[in-house]
Amino acid sequence: MAVLSFSLTQEATGRLYELLTCLAKFGDTVSLEARSEKACLRECTPSSNGDRFTCQLFNKSLQSVFKGRTQDAIGKNPGIERCDVTVQDQDDKAECRLVVKMRAKHGMTKTFRLTYESSEVMHALFDRTTASQGFRISSRVMREYVEYFHPKTEQLDLLAQDGKVVLTSFTDKVQDGKEVLKQPLETAIAIHTEDFEDFHMQEGMHIIISVKDFRAIVTHAETLRGPIHAYFSYPNRPLQFSYQNHGIHCEFTLMTTGDRGASASSNNSAPKFVSTRPNGTSSRQPSAVPSQRNGRSNPEMPPPGRPSAGRPLASQSQRMAARDRPRPTAITVEDDDPDPESLFIPTAGGDDDQTWDPPDYEQDDDEMLGWDASNDNFSASIRPTIRDLSS
Repeated sequence: MAVLSFSLTQEATGRLYELLTCLAKFGDTVSLEARSEKACLRECTPSSNGDRFTCQLFNKSLQSVFKGRTQDAIGKNPGIERCDVTVQDQDDKAECRLVVKMRAKHGMTKTFRLTYESSEVMHALFDRTTASQGFRISSRVMREYVEYFHPKTEQLDLLAQDGKVVLTSFTDKVQDGKEVLKQPLETAIAIHTEDFEDFHMQEGMHIIISVKDFRAIVTHAETLRGPIHAYFSYPNRPLQFSYQNHGIHCEFTLMTTGDRGASASSNNSAPKFVSTRPNGTSSRQPSAVPSQRNGRSNPEMPPPGRPSAGRPLASQSQRMAARDRPRPTAITVEDDDPDPESLFIPTAGGDDDQTWDPPDYEQDDDEMLGWDASNDNFSASIRPTIRDLSS
């Protein structure tokens, strides 16, 4: 007795194989849920359902049936006109069968009989009304960026900052001594928000998902030639990817980890968003400066004064006498300079050749800059200094 029967066209048969290939990245089995208006293939934990027919099969068995039923790269026609699927559930039989008949040209038919298991399917509930953040991007564009991720990376970090989206694929630090040769991998890609059809995400927030799941979703979405929609709210809450085309509607609900960032820790300031929406607050706009920072803040310690040009001073009395001395007359020459922007040294009206004579330290009574090697007392200094107290 057939409890379920449906037929697929040649194009739908190829789409079914692509969908099975995508679901194989998430688990070994796939659950078939049939209703009067649609048929669903799910990869989830079993639960209880009573208003629909459900069964569970091995994904590899289904892939072997539908593999090679589409046109290849050179346009070779496999010759399949229709695919008929029938689910047989008989009380007098010990095994339940799923019969797949591939009807080719000239009346040829190839039949596959697979054993299935009765099971109940759990539905992952996701409320999109609470998902205030998300993005929409072309699957072809995202597929080009995914190719840069290393196949051995495990996690994918989504971060929005400075008008860009940073996708970082990485592996956790190796703790097992048996994997000494395994080194942590990390690849970061920055995508401008202009490449997105729609984008709205809190700045500085980290959303971490499995890079293997993300690559499988993007690869399958690229085969349907449809944009990818992402819906999420905050880290440690579900994230859902959605896309549809050619009569196929796909939804993937994933768990997330991550960090809300530094902006969420401060309750005084509202979080900023990197957004392309008209009503969204983009981080590219200048942020308001708090009123308490309008004035220039005074440093904790004043800068040290300019050292006076004098000879080495050996005692405190000599320092006090040097402080009472008048300043050198060179200051007046600088004030009387007719051209302060000139590259040449100004002269005081005397002999020009005397300006370039070598200095005579014995006959010169002017003060000169020197170092007091005998100044061992730190407290005897008359000017404030900077002292390293870290040691």
